[in-house]
Amino acid sequence: MAEEIKVTPKGYKENPDLLPTPLNQRWYGMGTWMLMMFSLNTCIPMFFLGPIGATMGLNIWQVLVGAFIGNLAAAIVVWLNGTVGVKYAIGYPIQLREPFGFRGIHIPIVLRGLAGAMWFGIEAYVGSLALVMIILMAIGVPAEENMAMAIRYIPIALVLYVGSFVAVMRHGLKGIGRVADWGGPLLLIYYVWLVIWLTRSPQFAANIPNLFVSSTGYFSAGFGIYLAVQTNWWATFGLNVSDLSRGINPRKPNVLPIGIFVGIVVCQVLGAALGFMAVKLTGHIVPQDLIVTFAPGIPVVILGLIFCFVAPWSTDITANSPPLIDLLMTEGKMSWKRAVVIAAVIAFFVAPWWAVQSGPGIVDYITAWASNYGILLGPIAGIMVANFWVVRKKKYDVQKLYTYGPDGPWYSKGWSKAAYASFVLTWVLCYIIAYPTHQIVVMGGFPFPGGVIWYPAVLFSFGLYILFAKKVFKAEGSS
Repeated sequence: MAEEIKVTPKGYKENPDLLPTPLNQRWYGMGTWMLMMFSLNTCIPMFFLGPIGATMGLNIWQVLVGAFIGNLAAAIVVWLNGTVGVKYAIGYPIQLREPFGFRGIHIPIVLRGLAGAMWFGIEAYVGSLALVMIILMAIGVPAEENMAMAIRYIPIALVLYVGSFVAVMRHGLKGIGRVADWGGPLLLIYYVWLVIWLTRSPQFAANIPNLFVSSTGYFSAGFGIYLAVQTNWWATFGLNVSDLSRGINPRKPNVLPIGIFVGIVVCQVLGAALGFMAVKLTGHIVPQDLIVTFAPGIPVVILGLIFCFVAPWSTDITANSPPLIDLLMTEGKMSWKRAVVIAAVIAFFVAPWWAVQSGPGIVDYITAWASNYGILLGPIAGIMVANFWVVRKKKYDVQKLYTYGPDGPWYSKGWSKAAYASFVLTWVLCYIIAYPTHQIVVMGGFPFPGGVIWYPAVLFSFGLYILFAKKVFKAEGSS
């Protein structure tokens, strides 16, 4: 029988929302968790993964292989870190205290929060686009003019989008679970039907052979960028998965890995294939535009656009907003409800309505972002996994995580030398391998490791942390 996890914060005042989740609120079973992963995964940007693969010159088989490898790697990290939430009912900020130190959590929280904010804004943009297109359809704007006109009014729709987000998220984990039960799967089912309908249409049947045409190989730069985009897609969630997994019923631990594999890996492979087929058959990149232009009948179009609104909305609720809320609660000392409101305001301003002026523009924006931030999150993931599974051997003293001072995870004045030495050295090693492999991109005039750099970043930090914690800074490796 699972027991209630109770702690008493010592030496400081804890945010009540960061205490272990009460047992009576840990109710996610297989159905809820798997559907939550589907909703977390099934969003409009997921269908952009197909056009991204097409832009890189890949064929359908290369898209499927890249999607499977990229998402399986991310899913493994999600499972390894999510186990902590299931076992100890703690979220990401508290989980970080063990490997990084009580005070050392600030940098990984900020980095994950910023990544979440960017994705929050992207999803809010595409969801609001669908909302505007519904309204324009209702007032009789022709399909060929709909999308171009809709982009102009996205800021207005964003207000409605973030307002509905606040209304649900203020109810906490219970509100998240209810919304996630039905958000994304509806869009996935609709898109499967739409693509099948396209393949059976004489207008597009002649384009089916284009699915199997490739202009690049598996070891090309194009496939590498595609693999990086697929992996980085959920490398973010691999850090803060405990924010949600702490709601899983502790009597059902197998819910975590099964739901992750089916809801993330299988779903993402399917979504990437559907997006690729749609763009190759029709030449239209943006799902909303595809639906408005080709779906048979206004009721079917409106239904599809409704799903295009709900799917990114549910993904923001389950995946993108929690790390930003963590950042506001820990660094800003806000309550959950206040942090939700501030997160919504931030999402409005980071949504790229000020940067994107066309359908292809949003695809370019997402590709540039999703292929180049693995270096920020990979080292954090490796350190977290190494700490729990190797250094601490899957055992945490939860009361210690809520103790400020030498009796808690204090290390060197609250900072872990092992973690930060691993983090910095991983960056150095990644730069060393990024230059000769042409994985350096220039962002804001600064050379930055991009591409598939997440993979070596995870492996380097994993090995370095074990070495430093057990051999160099031996006190940090002691139980």
